Amino acid sequence: MKTIAYTALLYGKSYLGYAIKSVIDYVDEYWVLYSAVGSHGFRTEVPCPESRYELYAIASAAAGDKLHWIDGEWQHEGFQRDSIFEYMPDVDRILVLDADEIWPSELVKASLDMTLIVDCRMYRVPIIHYWRSFQRAVLHDPAYPIRMICPKVETGESTLSSTPALFINHMGYAQPASIVEYKQLTHGHRGAWRKDIDWFQDRFMANAQEDCHPVGSPYWSPEAINPWEYMPAFMKRHPFAQMEVIP
Repeated sequence: MKTIAYTALLYGKSYLGYAIKSVIDYVDEYWVLYSAVGSHGFRTEVPCPESRYELYAIASAAAGDKLHWIDGEWQHEGFQRDSIFEYMPDVDRILVLDADEIWPSELVKASLDMTLIVDCRMYRVPIIHYWRSFQRAVLHDPAYPIRMICPKVETGESTLSSTPALFINHMGYAQPASIVEYKQLTHGHRGAWRKDIDWFQDRFMANAQEDCHPVGSPYWSPEAINPWEYMPAFMKRHPFAQMEVIP
């Protein structure tokens, strides 16, 4: 049974290597589908603050000879993500690895095991969202993303049951302010971005502690956590690990 992981990539150097490290031992190949411009339906004249050269170097160091890199340009995020089926039409399992998502090894194993027990095409995986540091996170957002796909199965969707401390660690809002500011220019939800506030200044830069989602969600009020109950131990070596607020 062939298993791969892939990332639809534009930026993400703060966590890309760590994300790859969290899953690479469990997959046969790792693919990057790279676009130098946003694929979420929005374009900006502002250049991405991270270069292809930087990202390729990180991916190569983390994935080694398992790396397969594709350069392309897609008009929509879905097209970029779905192009993996064109490059790998015969694969059995696909782990969807966003560049800012760190998996505990036990969660990788549980997700792969679930594909052997429940016969579905898509599997949603529990996730928590870090906010401005490793020490605060949104713990109760029920909107779990699809992160495992069995493309040879035509239909069906299932959700991996969450257990204490077994979640994807989403670091998308625990990044430098410069990349979050750029992120909002090409974000897939930019069309629904909040208009009641200046989200970047009034929520992100202000390090607000409630009502923090850029589109709006009743679940997005960060809580104090011990990150080492959730993250792999190697994340202790991350340069942001001990920062009270990531600048």
